[in-house]
Amino acid sequence: MRTIAFYCDAHSVEQNAMEQLQQYAQRPDIKAICAFTDIHYCAEKALPVGVAFETTDHCYPLITGKDIGCGVMYLKIEKAYWQKPFDKVEHYRAFHWAHAQMTDDGLGGGNHFLSIEEDDEAIYIICHTGTRDRGIALYQHCLQLTRDYSKELGQDVDYIHRDFLEEAFIRYYGSTLEYGYQRRKNFCIKTMLFLQNANYLRCNKSSLNKEFLRSNFKDAPHQDTLNGTPYTLEDSIHNHIRWNKGSIIHRKGSTELEPGKTVVIPLSMSRGSLLVKAGNQTGTAAAINSCAHGAGRKLSRFDAMKHWKTVLKEKQRKAYKVQFRELLDRSGNFPSGYIQEFDFAYKEAGDLLVQMPYLQMVTQTTPIVTVKYSEI
Repeated sequence: MRTIAFYCDAHSVEQNAMEQLQQYAQRPDIKAICAFTDIHYCAEKALPVGVAFETTDHCYPLITGKDIGCGVMYLKIEKAYWQKPFDKVEHYRAFHWAHAQMTDDGLGGGNHFLSIEEDDEAIYIICHTGTRDRGIALYQHCLQLTRDYSKELGQDVDYIHRDFLEEAFIRYYGSTLEYGYQRRKNFCIKTMLFLQNANYLRCNKSSLNKEFLRSNFKDAPHQDTLNGTPYTLEDSIHNHIRWNKGSIIHRKGSTELEPGKTVVIPLSMSRGSLLVKAGNQTGTAAAINSCAHGAGRKLSRFDAMKHWKTVLKEKQRKAYKVQFRELLDRSGNFPSGYIQEFDFAYKEAGDLLVQMPYLQMVTQTTPIVTVKYSEI
């Protein structure tokens, strides 16, 4: 069995997730395999979420599931351009409506989100979403490729030899990842323009295109000035395969790290995000140039609802309702999709840096306003 590198408390990994992980580690073509702090069981596929592994000649295109190309992007604006606190009473509904117009196929469900967050020096627009229907179509294509390879091999397998893959498929895969990147960029840029239009950002209002929600900003540069407001973009991806010379890297819910690049690790809807970068080259390489893509759940979605109803006191529930009053339904309650993303359902941020010591903390943000697609 290939030794598993645990960047988490191995004793806290669910038994069913550990069994999946150990079964994969036994495969002869696995060169290295890592488990991160947000590892959890995946009923849909034979590998837990929160894992990265490396092979030489074979790839496993089905392990990422149908959300191929999912990632997190942030857009940073210096606070000198932030003019006033966000007024949820006046603008939350408008922001929620605007986000639905930003792309044709929405954020997606589960823990996908679009948020505005802050630290002492900057405002961050953060978007977590994937490739939606295109990712599903690519998954179906991968499924057929696996069947075709199995037929040629004469036995049912869940992998494909790299020599079986045509260049056209590699381009198709890459274009799907690019599509997810472009979607995240449109969400971030259009949210910035929404804030300019609503007088939250200092800008040149006369140059603002009022039809910005219908525009496509897929080719916008990573660093630029838009209507007089400077911004910086950074993107990361955590559900994909990279075909390199001599190795194939698989990431299923683990964020890709590149030298000098800052990535986002979302913590929870009520705590914001951790921004980190690789601080130790040797340690990062040992972790297959990957890290966690989230804090990791302490409570399952079912247990989070149980915690909300039976463990939290009424005073605590009321505090959440005051903090996120814009998310309440007409009955004055949260949809379950929001409750499942509150801080008590997730691990502490400090655990991430202890378990992944090769990471360097850049900053930790706090949420200003968040939109989630699920149940809305």
